[in-house]
Amino acid sequence: MVCVNSNRMIKQKKFIAVLLMLFTLLYIMFPVIRVQADDKEFYGTWKEYKEANPDKAVTWADVAEQMGIVLDKAIENFAAGDYDAAYDNINKNGYYGWYETTGFERNVMAKISGARVSEVELQFASTRTVARKKGSLEDFTKKVEELREMLNEDAVILDGGKTGGTKSLSEGREYYGTWKEYKEAIGDAGVTWIDVAGQMNVVLDKALENLEAGDYDAAYDNINKNGYYGWYETTGFERNVMAKISGARVSAVELQFASTRTVARNKGSYEEFETEVEKLRTMLNEDAAKLDGVSLEEILSGGKSSGSSVVGGGMSKVTTFLGCFTIILREGFEAILVVGAIIAYLLKSKSEETDGASKNRQVRPVYIGAILGIVASFISAWLLNLLMLANSASQEVIEGVTALIAVVVLYWVSNWMVSKSESEAWSAYIKGKVKSSSEKGSTLALAFTAFLAVYREGAEVILFYQPMLAEGNKGMVWLGFGVGCICLVGVYVAIHVLSLRLPLKPFFLGTSILMFIMSISFLGSGIKELIEGGVFPATSSSLVSWVPINEVTNILGLFPYDQTIIPQFILLVITIVVFILQLRRNKRLREAAEN
Repeated sequence: MVCVNSNRMIKQKKFIAVLLMLFTLLYIMFPVIRVQADDKEFYGTWKEYKEANPDKAVTWADVAEQMGIVLDKAIENFAAGDYDAAYDNINKNGYYGWYETTGFERNVMAKISGARVSEVELQFASTRTVARKKGSLEDFTKKVEELREMLNEDAVILDGGKTGGTKSLSEGREYYGTWKEYKEAIGDAGVTWIDVAGQMNVVLDKALENLEAGDYDAAYDNINKNGYYGWYETTGFERNVMAKISGARVSAVELQFASTRTVARNKGSYEEFETEVEKLRTMLNEDAAKLDGVSLEEILSGGKSSGSSVVGGGMSKVTTFLGCFTIILREGFEAILVVGAIIAYLLKSKSEETDGASKNRQVRPVYIGAILGIVASFISAWLLNLLMLANSASQEVIEGVTALIAVVVLYWVSNWMVSKSESEAWSAYIKGKVKSSSEKGSTLALAFTAFLAVYREGAEVILFYQPMLAEGNKGMVWLGFGVGCICLVGVYVAIHVLSLRLPLKPFFLGTSILMFIMSISFLGSGIKELIEGGVFPATSSSLVSWVPINEVTNILGLFPYDQTIIPQFILLVITIVVFILQLRRNKRLREAAEN
């Protein structure tokens, strides 16, 4: 009995000793833990943090950590029943005070993806929704932790801790300002599009160095003179993207070049410039991988080292055909719409005349104008090559000015057509008052419109085709061109046949509206060319940034930039006012003719 009690007492003493040891250990550790917690002070916004730590170098991991403290505070608020404070710490502080203000969101979009930004934004939204609806602490904590995990993951990628989708391909490469310099240095070595993108990455890195050093002119030149004209256009990168991916993608990349150099021109901050450069880098790397038929992720992770296609080695027969077909169809579509509508208009307006020779006199100048547009395109392409202005800012400016002249003429022609829309009701009045002038000056104006429509696209088509012919597969080049032309002829015939079946008034109104649309399209496209030529800067405010870039908006000349959208909106308003006034005028003339 005594032995049993003795054993029990020994066990109790051992248990007490273990408790005392644990208590002592916690007591010793507690001050350390407390100090560590005190080090992580709460800052509601990035501004407050920077004011308290003005000289501290901050990584994205630091930003994510500070945002984590804000999230902890939100949980603390929620647990105490202060739902409004919890909501504010997620929304006002976490999202607006940190995620947007630090550039976290912008960098995630540039270096990871826009989809990831949307995912994080939705997580912020679902988290604050729980606070607003006063949900359970368990739900709120779960949402917060999911958000915290996403922020930490993205911070690691932004800091280079693991491979992101836009990691530079420039490691180990020397700087060459242009494709010509690079080819002179490497000779006949095979070059893939991944190689081209890698060398362009080096040029972009150099531009970042220039701007960081305060040399804005050099940064601008490395983006514009070297990156765009020295590499993107000269290598055929642009042409191949148009052939294998889409024309809309070319427009998106060209406008990203413009946005990037605009920051340099305006002497913007390094952070702004870096954001635009990384977006451009992403697009170039992704397109290069597609052109080579490989996965960019595999290349960046070391799974593959290069692509399968060779720059300058020529396209496959199928790709050559598709490229030539796409280019002539895309560039010629707008021209054939304008020429077809003009000829259909003249034939329709002269349908009451029995003299075939009179009709031919009206239509012939338009055909001549279109043919002269083709001839002028060849001459312009020849001169651009002769003067070494092809693939240069001068070419973009010429195309832009031509498009803007076309806008003026198209707009005048459109208004002129609206004035004829009531000709069925007041043809006698028209014959007596307007006919003579329409036969003289207006037909020449229509011929000039056809010339501009063809010339605007023609020179660019020829410049695109020249390197394709030099690369071989000439049969596929001409086959693609021929099939594209047949399709354009089909569009022309459709316009012609449809115009003969439509009543006069709807046809004239429809043709006029088409001309209005084309003038707005040419205005956007013309200004875009001038932006690419460096005449205008490129800015994208929140009012226009929602405009997508795809094949439809490309044809309509709609791009997400203030310099294109605002003039187009002004022209649209003027068009609506003029259209209404013209219809009222037509009504008065019809009433006068009937009386």
